[in-house]
Amino acid sequence: MQNKYLARLQAFIGSILLIDALVLFSTGKFNVGTIFPAILGLGLLSFSLKYASWQRWLAAQSYRQRLWPWFKLFSAFWLISLLAFFYKLTVPDRIRHQPSTLIVLGSGLDGTQPSPMLRARLDTALIYAAQYPKAQLVVSGGQGFSEEISEANAMQRYLLAHGVAPQRILQEDQSTSTEENLLFSHRLLKTKATEPVLIITNDFHTLRASKIARKQGFPIVDYASAPTPLAIRYNAWLREYFAFTSSWLLGEL
Repeated sequence: MQNKYLARLQAFIGSILLIDALVLFSTGKFNVGTIFPAILGLGLLSFSLKYASWQRWLAAQSYRQRLWPWFKLFSAFWLISLLAFFYKLTVPDRIRHQPSTLIVLGSGLDGTQPSPMLRARLDTALIYAAQYPKAQLVVSGGQGFSEEISEANAMQRYLLAHGVAPQRILQEDQSTSTEENLLFSHRLLKTKATEPVLIITNDFHTLRASKIARKQGFPIVDYASAPTPLAIRYNAWLREYFAFTSSWLLGEL
């Protein structure tokens, strides 16, 4: 009876993961945050619908039976680490220093206009630009392969249209990654790079971005998180979990 209810739960979770991934595939989003849930959903559905077949497959070889408990233990530890990472992303921002500079990280364009995710970052930047009127703003982002202008250019236009004085804004328009965003911003700021900075990006991205900022030479770093659109929020969080893990393993943090 217990296995029956567990199989139903696995089938339900697998269906949700698979449907969510297929919806995002239909919008052209193919990345770890969409592909992995699709694979996991298919695996859970397969395991729940073909439970007896899986049991026979495991019983066919003794080494499979020995490895199966270790696989379940690894899966449990992985799930705990994933939930801990997600929990960390929900912790409210704590800005401990008055920043001399707000660094807004780029995140894609729709033609020449900021994408919804980038607009969220810019709207958050506007809040802190008003809160810290003496702080300079760096808009950081190069021109992607399918983009008509640089992200920095589009970001500056958005901020100007919302009342930010042009002399407060510096453009960093050569970067193609988070590492380059912060490295090139550090070079652009020169002497100001030793003063407190506030990194503005989406909630899922704050942990990795702030650690990379310190790695690139910013000694005093706080971050402000913009909300991620609900339709892609948890896929973005999942993708960032793998990005954070790989950056940590490669010594980039």
